[in-house]
Amino acid sequence: MKMPNGVSRKMRYGSASAGITAAVLCGVLLLNILATALCSQFLWHIDLTPEPLYTLEDETSFLLEQTLSAVDAKRDPKDPVQVDIIFCADPDQLCGNERTRAVYYTALELQKAFPANINVSTCDVWNNPSAVDAYRTNAYTSIYPSHVIVASGSEFRVYNNDAFYSFYSDDLKKPFAYSGEKTFVKGILAVTRAEAPICALTVNHGEPFATEEGRAEYSEFLRVIEGAGYDIVYLDLEKDAIPENCRLIITFDPQTDFASDFFGAEVSEVARLDAYLEQSYSYMIFADADTPKLTNLEEYLEEWGIVFDRYNKGNAYEVIDTSASLAPDGKVIIGQYETEGGGGSITQEMRAHTAPPKIIFGNALSISLSPTYTQTYVLADEEKGTGAFTYGTYMKNMVTRNLYDVFRTSNLAYANAKENGAPVIDAQGEPVRKTDSPFKLMTMSEQVRMISEGVGYTNATNNSYVCAVGSVEFASNSSLTSNAYGNADALLSTLRSIGKEVVPVGLEFKDLRQIEITEKYNARETAVLQTVLLTALPAVLTVCVGGVVLIKRKYRK
Repeated sequence: MKMPNGVSRKMRYGSASAGITAAVLCGVLLLNILATALCSQFLWHIDLTPEPLYTLEDETSFLLEQTLSAVDAKRDPKDPVQVDIIFCADPDQLCGNERTRAVYYTALELQKAFPANINVSTCDVWNNPSAVDAYRTNAYTSIYPSHVIVASGSEFRVYNNDAFYSFYSDDLKKPFAYSGEKTFVKGILAVTRAEAPICALTVNHGEPFATEEGRAEYSEFLRVIEGAGYDIVYLDLEKDAIPENCRLIITFDPQTDFASDFFGAEVSEVARLDAYLEQSYSYMIFADADTPKLTNLEEYLEEWGIVFDRYNKGNAYEVIDTSASLAPDGKVIIGQYETEGGGGSITQEMRAHTAPPKIIFGNALSISLSPTYTQTYVLADEEKGTGAFTYGTYMKNMVTRNLYDVFRTSNLAYANAKENGAPVIDAQGEPVRKTDSPFKLMTMSEQVRMISEGVGYTNATNNSYVCAVGSVEFASNSSLTSNAYGNADALLSTLRSIGKEVVPVGLEFKDLRQIEITEKYNARETAVLQTVLLTALPAVLTVCVGGVVLIKRKYRK
């Protein structure tokens, strides 16, 4: 049957229109894919954030230009220093989260500014955990999708995403500023060896590191310190000068006391340690229930809020916790995580997973709060999602110090006084015992120093830290290499938290707070206007063009 010409014409026009529509849609789709790829490759974007988050500061470019040029000047011109910034999640996942997106875009901007030196890559550590094996301190160290790795050669630093933000002191879950550029510059300074922090291990008080045998016995402990980014030196605090770039001093299982001029010593190790900590550096001590009385050192630690519980002539108290122990006698204690305050910030990443790893403390020494400190109670805040906790405070003579628990015992623990390795018995034949649990197993004391950072900021970013661990077995090879325990992760997190690498000056935070009447507010208004224009303009142009075509078709002869 022959179709009328009108019908045939309509079919031809309809088929042509459908074909053109399909071709246009395919063209738009391909154009969108191409534009997305090009924008991602060459970072073609307009930063509409009011801060602005995705734009490098001039100071950042200047500092990195100086650093990388200085390092390259010592190398073959054909072999410039290479810095790898590795994100442990896929780009889609990074861009889908507001916080990780800012960090990812900052890294891409750094790569764009320094293409010969900086390379940004991503990997999915859940599906391909072996991709980051080179950046584990040991085979049992965990690396999560929230981590960012900055590496150059054999040097590397592993940062959690929170390290790129500054948080309110009373709400560690809420950032008030973005400090991503400062963190990246600090990491690049460290891994390019422009600045390598030193960890000094004291060796003149009977510590095991005075001998090769002792270093072999605690080789994993040394490896974790190196994995945290430190060069290790061995220090006779009474004779040797503290290295200029020393950011952390550790005393591990001391058997003799620190020298003090109060008792006629020519050199006061206590005074030298105090002067060192006045420079906003850190000190860490490992002791246990067999550690002898260290009168001078313990009196100094008491100034930082840390008391090693002693009985009578200096015998230590050994903590027993049968309700949370790996051994029937309750002497291999499973530490309870602190979830709030400064201690909670150290364990936050470890607690973020479904089954936080067990942290064990063997032959644990009971640690208490100094009587010169005030026990401060913080109530739970449902709105902020924070729980109740306590911490010690000291404020006197313009000095402010806070003592936080990191790990503690359960509420059912007790501590027995020991003498010559055996429990002390009273006149009634009962063990001499402390029952005011929970006891502190690991504490962190900070001295708050307020410094100005950027315009309108006053932040406690230059603190000194003293950390006490009441167990030497905590850092034994068996504890640090076991995949059943998280001691290596806990130690690594602590070292990174109290470590004081050189922090670049002149880099300002980027304010995330909502300020109503400031230049920031005006910038925010401009950003909103630009966003609306860029969103609406293509739609308006399309409607106008369509309207013109429709009118012409309707009135054409």
